[in-house]
Amino acid sequence: MLPILATLAVSISLAIPGCFGLGLPSNADVIRDFAPIGRWAGHWGIDVAAPVGTRVLAQGDGTVRFSGNVVHNRTVSVDHGGGVVTSYSYLAEITVRRGDLISKGFPLGITGIHDGRSAFHMSLRIADRYVDPMALTRCNRSPSSGLYLAVDATTYAVGRARDPRRYIRSAS
Repeated sequence: MLPILATLAVSISLAIPGCFGLGLPSNADVIRDFAPIGRWAGHWGIDVAAPVGTRVLAQGDGTVRFSGNVVHNRTVSVDHGGGVVTSYSYLAEITVRRGDLISKGFPLGITGIHDGRSAFHMSLRIADRYVDPMALTRCNRSPSSGLYLAVDATTYAVGRARDPRRYIRSAS
């Protein structure tokens, strides 16, 4: 039930401008789109063109959840709260450590080479489900309390529906 609630909350949030307080790198040229199916099946993020040595900046406030190598690729993951996590891969250098508190625009590392191109990979997860990072172009504020409820707890109505006799008043 939790994934359904989180998906519903995310879908509603993504339709409303300003849903997470995150954004894409300014003047970003996306050279490979989010493609969980199709030609690039399993590409769970976007590839952003940037000259080698360009600073990769955090796209929102948060805490560094991971800083290190994943399959020989330097990677940083930032937990933004409410189940929202961004990750940045194919970095030539990492400039943060696990546990660091960072703000939007804080440098996480510098770009390297990805698939023979000067770029980095960025992914977005919400409640451990990958979502197209391009949805961030419609966002400019923190996650709503609805997202926190959907990710972290059962809603009031669902919790009470388990016992239909609870909290029901008689017709008299």
